[in-house]
Amino acid sequence: MNVTIIGVSTLSGENLLQILDERDLTVDRLRLFDKTDEAGRTLMFRGKSTKVASYEETELGQDADILFLADLELPEAVLKAAQGSGALVIDLFPARQSGAVLVVPEVNGAVLADVGRGEVVGSPAPASVAAALALAPLQAEYQVLRLNAFVVQSATALEHAGVEALAGETARLLNGRDAEAKLFQDQYAFNLVPQPGDKDLGGGSAAEARFVIELRELLCDEQIEIVVNVIQAPIFYGVMVTLQAETQQDVDLEAAGRLLTRADGLRLIPAGKVATPVGTAVGNDWVHLSGLRLDPENASGFGVYAMTDNLRKGSALNAVQIAEQWQKAQVGQ
Repeated sequence: MNVTIIGVSTLSGENLLQILDERDLTVDRLRLFDKTDEAGRTLMFRGKSTKVASYEETELGQDADILFLADLELPEAVLKAAQGSGALVIDLFPARQSGAVLVVPEVNGAVLADVGRGEVVGSPAPASVAAALALAPLQAEYQVLRLNAFVVQSATALEHAGVEALAGETARLLNGRDAEAKLFQDQYAFNLVPQPGDKDLGGGSAAEARFVIELRELLCDEQIEIVVNVIQAPIFYGVMVTLQAETQQDVDLEAAGRLLTRADGLRLIPAGKVATPVGTAVGNDWVHLSGLRLDPENASGFGVYAMTDNLRKGSALNAVQIAEQWQKAQVGQ
């Protein structure tokens, strides 16, 4: 199959190219696109060099089978050209797409059998990926009715701008200077920023609203009552979601642990062992769960921490797995 990546210079794009190089997706030809000031570079893929072209100066063409969108800030004209290319479009930032099918392969990958060329599939936000993988096995057994979620996201959720802001402010503060905050109203380094990003009319953030939409779709249940708060933490990598759920059926903690242990894509950390996004999740391809516990005042409630590498399983790896599963479905048809 012919594969195209648009936005290969972003953190998501860099990880996408690396993971694609490591995986088994059949790639007969690879085309790389980026904005003009990033074009002209030569990148290696499976032992061969590929030159990056400018999407502002070069036609995308109609020969791609799978097309990845890895840049949050693509012009509208590029988005339309991608959607009209006839390829399966996999968008790592699906909030900008209307009608995109959201997929985490281990959770709802079966829907890809009905997705054809020319359609758009969205790889959900990292927090949504982690929460969906954690909840899906228990949703089937106990039926989640209400959910309180607390999302802690890292600098790389904001791509290079987040990394540069955190690194720059940290360096200035450690040298006794003012942080000179530019990314947020207050300093980012050594601080916590609640509800980062744009706010809606109700006072919530776009990231919080998106989490609710994505999780309901992934779990195929529009009736789940979800309250979520997102906070920006001064760490470079990883995402963690604290989940506190109320279920229709009483929860058996040992049985719940067995369900999570058998589920694809998950690693359940044994009780008593410490797990953190940076120390446990970054650099590998799992969603790690820790702190599985019952609600002490409600037998039909449980809590758990879910964490993953936001640039791998939370983004690029999930997108590549979508492509792999779709490719297998196409071969089988």
